[in-house]
Amino acid sequence: MFCSVTAGVTDPGVCLAVDNEFVVFPALHQRPNNRGHMLLVPAGHLGGIADVPPEKAAPMLAALQATTQAVKAAFGASGTTLRLNLGPPAQDIFHLHWHIIPRYVGDDFNSAKSSEVLQLTAKLGQHLVRRASARLPK
Repeated sequence: MFCSVTAGVTDPGVCLAVDNEFVVFPALHQRPNNRGHMLLVPAGHLGGIADVPPEKAAPMLAALQATTQAVKAAFGASGTTLRLNLGPPAQDIFHLHWHIIPRYVGDDFNSAKSSEVLQLTAKLGQHLVRRASARLPK
């Protein structure tokens, strides 16, 4: 499933590139479905965290950090919950991915509608582009 999304074969509605190695798209059918719940997915297939080559670990953490900060800023969240499911029964799709779930003071942790998430994803893209351009050497 995720290999077809990262290859551009399957359209998840909105897909944002963090860089050449990772994509971000909304988690429309996942629980909790808080407003702004996103998935960060490596472009190349990795089944789980144990499959990550050491040289990819630092770029992976940098992408996770950048996406988490962008999600907070884009959705006005006061915090985030990061989730990584590994192996059955926790993992349904065996392609490494992180859930980045914005949290809001007083949220019921299950508050978003899919249409609202898609509308807000464009705002996330603006924050990711700004963060990426700020890191580029001058």
